[in-house]
Amino acid sequence: MVNKSSAPTPRSLRIPFIRRCTLFIGKTESPGLLIDLSVAGVYVQARTLPAEGDEVVVKFRVPGNDRLLQIQTTVVYVNRNQKHPVHSLPPGAGLRFRNLSVDDSKLVVGAIRAYCLSNPLYRQYL
Repeated sequence: MVNKSSAPTPRSLRIPFIRRCTLFIGKTESPGLLIDLSVAGVYVQARTLPAEGDEVVVKFRVPGNDRLLQIQTTVVYVNRNQKHPVHSLPPGAGLRFRNLSVDDSKLVVGAIRAYCLSNPLYRQYL
């Protein structure tokens, strides 16, 4: 039997995660809004969108922790147009984490677990 409290969080599990963030695309700093979070990366809404393949640093905080996470990412896809105002993501980009430190990984996993515990629809993933 698997102890669910120590079971790994599935890499494909994405949770809603609306938080302000800052993107650093090259030397350009741009405000953004995180839309969702997984252990593999984030989706971010931003006015200034990077290109697919760009390296971007994203800075944000997770609930319950004051430390500002500063994570290197790679842009894996760009969504420039919102196809449907209700059923699709706003214009933004999918960012895959690179070189995620052990401490940052623990904070990301902790935020995902806390969300899953607080939401009956997501508890099945723990």
